[in-house]
Amino acid sequence: MSSTYLIAELKQQQEKLEKTLENLKEQKTKIDEEYLSFKKEEDKIYEEIRRCRDMYQFDKLQMRLNVVATQRKATEQKLSEIEKKIRGYENELKKIKEKINYLKPNG
Repeated sequence: MSSTYLIAELKQQQEKLEKTLENLKEQKTKIDEEYLSFKKEEDKIYEEIRRCRDMYQFDKLQMRLNVVATQRKATEQKLSEIEKKIRGYENELKKIKEKINYLKPNG
């Protein structure tokens, strides 16, 4: 009786973890898109800097580049944090599934 209760409890935990994991993956896709947009903008500015010959325009581009690079780095940091959380939740989910399989009665 107690193992069935424990299995039910583990299945509830599994459902909660799966929902949280799904939410985190959605957040990751949004952050990926944001990161890619900053990266494209940064590459575009680099290309403009390479073609620039005017010092005033060069300085303006450098300032824009600093802002975009800072935003990209912050987004990169968020992305790595989300990836760490996802890995942690996936490991926890794997452990719970193993416990459920272990506690299931044979037959």
